[in-house]
Amino acid sequence: MDQNEIDEAAGETLRIFRESGAIVEDVHVVHISGLHFPMTINKDAIFPHLDRIERLARLLARRLTDLSIDIVCGPAMGGLVVGEWLAHELGVMCAFAEHDPDPQPGEIRGRFVLRRGYDQLVSNRNVLVVDDIVNTGHSIRQTIEAVRAAGGQVVAAVSLVFVGNFEAKALGVDDSYYL
Repeated sequence: MDQNEIDEAAGETLRIFRESGAIVEDVHVVHISGLHFPMTINKDAIFPHLDRIERLARLLARRLTDLSIDIVCGPAMGGLVVGEWLAHELGVMCAFAEHDPDPQPGEIRGRFVLRRGYDQLVSNRNVLVVDDIVNTGHSIRQTIEAVRAAGGQVVAAVSLVFVGNFEAKALGVDDSYYL
């Protein structure tokens, strides 16, 4: 995609989020990381509209045509929804990471891990790690770590929306893409 196409995709993404009532402004949100935000995106306002998720996945897939991807993997819940639609658009398999049911002392929730045989599915494959919205990078970073621990090669990190203030390197990847 050239810059004009990227800008058009960003505009369409914003329109879809606004039409869905997903952008919530003038609120005070504290994320699990402890960071405070004056707005939030209610992704659950979009997920029931399969035509909108399909369109967003198609827009994102267009950004990834130069990547060699065998499987898409995202953290449950939102990354799972977007991951399945994106995998469908790319014509590849999909897996997901979930919270370890046995959190370590001091953890609010267990780290994201690959279970249900997904660790074997990503092993020795080129994996695209996806999340719905990246704020702090916590969920997508843990999913990247889980894929690598299972022997998968992470080719990039992608999301519908990136709200963070950091670069791809902070996620542990060379490239990241978002709408």
